[in-house]
Amino acid sequence: MRRLALVMLLVTAAGPVAVTAAGPAAAQPVTVPAPDFDDDGLGDLAVGVPGEDAGGAADAGAVAVRYGSAGGPAPDGQVLLQGAGGVPGASEAGDRFGAALVTGQFNADAYADLAVGVPGEDVGGDGDAGAVVLLFGSAGGLGGGRLLTQANPEPGDRFGFSLATGELTDADQLLVGAPGEDVRSVTDAGAVSLVSRPASAPDEELLWQGVAGITGTAEPSDAFGSALAVGEFNSSDAIDSLAVGAPGEDVGDVADAGVVNVRYAPGFGGPAGPRQLTQDRPEPGDRFGAALAEGILAVGGYADLAVGAPGETVAGRAGAGAVSLVLSGDAGFSGAGGQLFHQGAAGVPGAAEAGDGFGTAVAVGAFGDGGNALAVGAPGEDVGTAADAGVLDVLYNSDSGLGGGGRQQLTQADAAGAVEPGDRFGAALSAPFLHENDVLEDLGVGAPGETVGGRAGAGAVSVLFGAGTTGLGGAELLYQGTGGLGGAAEAGDGLGAALG
Repeated sequence: MRRLALVMLLVTAAGPVAVTAAGPAAAQPVTVPAPDFDDDGLGDLAVGVPGEDAGGAADAGAVAVRYGSAGGPAPDGQVLLQGAGGVPGASEAGDRFGAALVTGQFNADAYADLAVGVPGEDVGGDGDAGAVVLLFGSAGGLGGGRLLTQANPEPGDRFGFSLATGELTDADQLLVGAPGEDVRSVTDAGAVSLVSRPASAPDEELLWQGVAGITGTAEPSDAFGSALAVGEFNSSDAIDSLAVGAPGEDVGDVADAGVVNVRYAPGFGGPAGPRQLTQDRPEPGDRFGAALAEGILAVGGYADLAVGAPGETVAGRAGAGAVSLVLSGDAGFSGAGGQLFHQGAAGVPGAAEAGDGFGTAVAVGAFGDGGNALAVGAPGEDVGTAADAGVLDVLYNSDSGLGGGGRQQLTQADAAGAVEPGDRFGAALSAPFLHENDVLEDLGVGAPGETVGGRAGAGAVSVLFGAGTTGLGGAELLYQGTGGLGGAAEAGDGLGAALG
């Protein structure tokens, strides 16, 4: 198959001017039910607690699961630890079990399963080689499972740093990012493992820049695999394409500008061939590709791509952050109609300030009337005098493009919590889900720096509910020991660093 090395120039450089919208009409969303790990017809929620200490092992990590029940959340939430309750592995210092989460159907039964990233796991004598734990759903909830490691683990690979699922061939696969992977002696170039049949007979295909339909060249500290998104970017036949963020990629002589590599379906080739997406005028430290989310945001039925660049400098303000919307079509991503969003421009509420980190997390979902919307976390945003309290900005779709259907800026004060320094509200966003019996999706927003009962960095999650013409409204604040989440809030747990 012919491979095309084509750099896409997508958006105008950051600053007060954003790319002009091409006027995408509102698209009809496809609603996604919440994961149902016990198949009782009620949605469940899994939350990563990668800083949890277990049996004296600092930062071993945990996953807290809240199960739905007819009367609301079940009161006896589950806390999963490696080496306990049938969970494979052992809780060891620095494992950070729960640093990444993704829901899937891995063992072909009626129950949803959960893949858990353990990027700090030591494999043999290889420190921080990383692993993934598959937890299988059952009538009693999540339990048991399988421990997956790379075929050739190496120190510092951080396998399990990012996770995604999709149907990239003729069956479901698990995608696992290892941004610390050394590629042919190139340090921290990064790689992605495409794992078929992960629950039964795992078969790993290792992808990196320059091989297997991936454009580019593996270079030191590219961190390819830091973020993953799977969607129908050039096809509507249920065969998915893959987008991979490499936020440490140098573009020309611009250090850490970042790129996104796209490997298209069918056969990861035509009609578009592989592509590498960059910003129009990349700048040092932009880290374009640090966060990815896919969803239909324009007419045509193809999945579009939101790309976070949380290090973007805006009007001289370093690390203010930006998000690029890249539209897809029959030939994949063309760059036509792309939009650049940052605070204070293109309808985004607020003002771009140094260190805001707008674009640290992104999500696309049907939170209100008028089609899908774009949600963006800015965990470094100062709210009043509360440094790094964090905010969530939401842009709603219309015929005139994103933001034309309304916009919101939400803080923890809008999410059943309190605005406090260091909360980092918006550091992680869940995949949109349905926890209520309606057609509007809800969103989980992580605040891993939240202080709970005087315990700094214990972490919390706000569940924001989709609410028609008003968008996201109403909320439930969750932390360990309340709201159906098991365990106890402890300093440094970082609950909410990952959501599944």
